[in-house]
Amino acid sequence: VADAPALAPLVSVDNPAITVESVKLADDRGGDVIVRLYESRGGRAAGTLGTSFPVARAEVTDLLERPLHEADTGASGLALALRPFQIVTLRLRPA
Repeated sequence: VADAPALAPLVSVDNPAITVESVKLADDRGGDVIVRLYESRGGRAAGTLGTSFPVARAEVTDLLERPLHEADTGASGLALALRPFQIVTLRLRPA
């Protein structure tokens, strides 16, 4: 449909070296959003993950979505600092 407005992406990252690999609902069906991303250029990368929805809580998890620790959140989004080729999984609870 040509007249449909463009939708904002669910998540975005402000550094092209950080690639968002997937965005999905949590496997436990709790309503949380899982975001998996990685550093794709072989160097250290810092950036901010923004969402199109308000986030009440953000956690870093392992690949099986088990919580590891709270994510670094700021006024503009979630602060990211990745090592070369590091994979990060985030669990976001919508507000």
